[in-house]
Amino acid sequence: MDTTTHFQQARLSRDARFDGLFYTAVVSTGIYCRPVCPAPPPKEENVRYYTTAYEAASQGFRPCLRCRPDSAPGSPAWLGKQTTFRRALRLIDDGYLQDNSIPTLAEKLGVSDRYLRKLFTESLGCSPKQYALYQQILFAKKLLHETTIPIADIAFASGFNSIRRFNDCFQQQLSLSPTQVRGKQSTPSDSIVVTLSFRPPYHWQHFHSAISKTMISNVEWLDHNSYGRTFMLGTLCGQFTATLEPKKHRFVVELKLSEPKYLFAALNHIRRLLDLDANPDAITLALRTVLPSHQPLVTRIPGVWDTFEAGVRAIFGESLNNDQDQDQVIHTSIEPLLIENPEKGIAYFPSAEKVLTDLDSYPLSAQEKHRLSSWAKYCLSKQASSDFVNAQGQPLTEAQYAYACLRGAGLPDIAALSNPASLVHDAQPWRSYFALSTHYKDIS
Repeated sequence: MDTTTHFQQARLSRDARFDGLFYTAVVSTGIYCRPVCPAPPPKEENVRYYTTAYEAASQGFRPCLRCRPDSAPGSPAWLGKQTTFRRALRLIDDGYLQDNSIPTLAEKLGVSDRYLRKLFTESLGCSPKQYALYQQILFAKKLLHETTIPIADIAFASGFNSIRRFNDCFQQQLSLSPTQVRGKQSTPSDSIVVTLSFRPPYHWQHFHSAISKTMISNVEWLDHNSYGRTFMLGTLCGQFTATLEPKKHRFVVELKLSEPKYLFAALNHIRRLLDLDANPDAITLALRTVLPSHQPLVTRIPGVWDTFEAGVRAIFGESLNNDQDQDQVIHTSIEPLLIENPEKGIAYFPSAEKVLTDLDSYPLSAQEKHRLSSWAKYCLSKQASSDFVNAQGQPLTEAQYAYACLRGAGLPDIAALSNPASLVHDAQPWRSYFALSTHYKDIS
């Protein structure tokens, strides 16, 4: 069965497992959709298939206002591509080009500007800047649909430096104005509520069980269908609660953030923490060839806010091998680092910047301060989760660094944590999920 036949079957069945894996465009309407679109299915001869939203847009199709392609799970356009292209996409998706140029991105990736543009042209039919701009527009469209944030704030949150530039790009890309997309304005709220979709199934109990073992009091909270926590982005503080809606294949996220400019980065962190862009079917298919059929499989990485936090947890002894009592002792050691807010009964895990600022005030040994300082400086030298693939110069042990990359960066194919070693090769490219499945044998 060829790929087009697979796409056709998924489209006609509205199979949510394919959401974000491809998009359908209808030549008679000029609109492109997700495969889960509720609209009546068009005739096959009028349908064109694309693996990314940008490819559909570049052919002149506009995003559907019913299924909203801006809300699809992350596209796996990079699967099967070379490492440089994969890293470039993740850096752009993390907002790297909002503050940096294409030549700077190329230099960071260790390639020439010309070669980077060639990679994007061959893979997506566009330049890196065009790809980044369209992602910004789709993000802005999502905020216009789902939030009450003022349009001016949405422009800056999406990475635009002026309202005029935002309006021009929006009209050019979507043939609509921001005001037309928003429609009726509702009453502003202190919190921001957005939806984050995923490809089913999402084994919430597996995630719940793993997170419950390592939760830090007052920083994280968990109940039967939701997870939340506080966080820091640099010196900015925020918090969120993500509530699962399994039948709709999404989380509803209520987020409090004093500066909307950082909303894009915050939502990227939350997507990675919940591992919403994973493809459970592909992971299951690979792991079933190396693990017993009766063994439960972990198909979502239970994340923490960022790689810095995960590394600090590892420095103080947190690992996949610990039981819950061990982790509680470890968290007692971490407590002096936390930033308390007694009035609200919450605390914040400090950012790398904050740790370096407050290092001298911590009641820690000189050795512990040195390890924290070295790790904070290393993390600040990185720009995105994909940077942690290269471990050159990192100050942790191999096991600690692997744990940090697993839970903080959400890297899917970490070999160092896997056991037994004889099966590691066969679990590629999902060795992180293999490691979790073999460690968390008691997940329910």
